[in-house]
Amino acid sequence: MGCVHPKATGGEDAVRRVKQVIPTAKVISLVPAGNGNLTEHDKNRDANRQADDLARLAEASTTEPAAMLRGDYDPELSEDSAILDRQNFAALANTVPIRHKWARWQLLYSSGRDGISLATLYRHAGKCPSVLVVRDMQQYVFGCYTSESWRIQPRYYGNGECFAFQIQPRAVFWRWWAKRMAVARNDYFQFSLPERLCLGGAPRYALSLDADLQYGSSGMSDTFGSPCLASNEDFEVGRVELWGLQ
Repeated sequence: MGCVHPKATGGEDAVRRVKQVIPTAKVISLVPAGNGNLTEHDKNRDANRQADDLARLAEASTTEPAAMLRGDYDPELSEDSAILDRQNFAALANTVPIRHKWARWQLLYSSGRDGISLATLYRHAGKCPSVLVVRDMQQYVFGCYTSESWRIQPRYYGNGECFAFQIQPRAVFWRWWAKRMAVARNDYFQFSLPERLCLGGAPRYALSLDADLQYGSSGMSDTFGSPCLASNEDFEVGRVELWGLQ
């Protein structure tokens, strides 16, 4: 399923969009602040530096992920997971926004327990931030943290706290690639219809699952600067779990 993205604009519009998705964000200019007495040479140098920075952003397709490290807290779980172990949960708890670090993890939906249905996942999603975990048939484990509960909505929602991650074969994560807003709009976080659940966008979804939770896709996404998270861009789903942070 494709999606059409609005035409991107830069400058003040980009700064405004960053503050809309993260209200407390401090947006740092690519051009260093001067003392108000810049010479023409200084202005040209700074303009060229900004142009070079923007050109690198425009050419880049992915960013380097951050390592997902286990913290000093093992979260309380409502029950055991069929996908993640305790070390995985401790690493995820250390990566979610700090206000959720000590949250209780409630298993809202499990494809093994509740049946294979995206509609059921939506019904069980509750009204809390959540972590979606997918294991494909090649034993790759990946997913996302989302700031809002999953629900049927024909427009993008969520904010810049969302992130994509991979647990297997490597424990890494990608936060929102906010700097890329200077060259192209990329505040596409959560998008969900009856027939498909999607994370990210432009040019591909970071993660997408079909209505039967049997097949999914994952590709290069400008939202997070993430590459394919699964074993292949088009993959067969093995198991799905949705954990609420309560």
